Amino acid sequence: MSIYQIVLFDLDGTLSDPKEGITKSVQYALQKLGQEESDLAKLERFIGPPLQESFSTYYGFNQDITNQAIALYRERFKQLGMFENKLYSNITTLLDSLREKGCILIVATSKPTVFAEEILKYFQIERYFAHIIGSNLDGTRSSKTEIIQYILALYPAYQHRDFVMIGDREHDIIGANNTGIDSIGVTYGYGTYEELNHVNATFIVESINQLKEILIDRKRKERISLVTDEEAPIVHKLMLEAFEDYRYIEVPSSALTEPVDKLINALKSRTEQAIIYWLDDIPLGSARLQLKDDSLYFSRLSVIPSARGKGIAKAMLAWMEEYALLNRKQKVECKVRANIPKNIELYEKLGFVITKEETAANPNGMAVKAVYMEKLVERVISMRI
Repeated sequence: MSIYQIVLFDLDGTLSDPKEGITKSVQYALQKLGQEESDLAKLERFIGPPLQESFSTYYGFNQDITNQAIALYRERFKQLGMFENKLYSNITTLLDSLREKGCILIVATSKPTVFAEEILKYFQIERYFAHIIGSNLDGTRSSKTEIIQYILALYPAYQHRDFVMIGDREHDIIGANNTGIDSIGVTYGYGTYEELNHVNATFIVESINQLKEILIDRKRKERISLVTDEEAPIVHKLMLEAFEDYRYIEVPSSALTEPVDKLINALKSRTEQAIIYWLDDIPLGSARLQLKDDSLYFSRLSVIPSARGKGIAKAMLAWMEEYALLNRKQKVECKVRANIPKNIELYEKLGFVITKEETAANPNGMAVKAVYMEKLVERVISMRI
């Protein structure tokens, strides 16, 4: 079985090379609007992003002119352009292997669905895909975020960690990040390593063979470890990214203004410890902890937005429970803001109970209503008779 159960493929620049058809159709539209562009290489930037965005961004067209340009583009594209296209070598071999492993394959493209369907039929690969999801001809559902959200809604029984988005441009990766699923950026298409790395692709590959290694041959490496003093900046960065959600609430989290030096000093003095959750050597989550007389107290539990919904917080909590037992502590404790019910509900589902409520000043001197929660921990010993 692949490490992912549902695999989303971009079309242009990922399954096939559409350079000739797209650039010539853009050139045709520009010519009809009185703008000559003889260098087709300059029009490669139209490969990937929605046309509405590209005509507006690169030529400064207003909405009316953009709509005209798109209509002219489609005039040529549906007659010639969609067939001026070629599959990447070995892509059908990869699709065969994924199908054999039981993966559900879906095309997720900003291209209108009707065109995407025609292209896949032309290449005779439509049989591989459970769904072909693209934009609508009226321009709606054109962003990758909207397209991926639509696909996620088709499979409510699956977890976000079961999905991966594969594409060659930043829009593919941003869509995956916005919807909380993993992504694989491919540089054999029209995006660069720098573009894909800048938007935090989970993986970046140069070839279809490398894509196969991740999708079929590779097993995920998960680990949680206590941090060293040198890793304090990683914990601080994860915390800031995770707590950004709380910047604009009535009383912003004090985590957002906590300097990294405070954490470094706490680790060096051993008044605090911290852990990091790693996935394939990529840090995705962290927490701070203190060992008290009879308990382990944790704070600043952080999971970056793009990694949420994958069980990372639960994994770190389970690790801290085990660590508490190893250090002969009877319970795990934390303090949670009373006005963030989703966090309280998470802990309650995992066996935590509220023991106290209070209103106190946070490190920034602002009054915050909080609840104290705890969970008694015990080692479960299974015996065979």
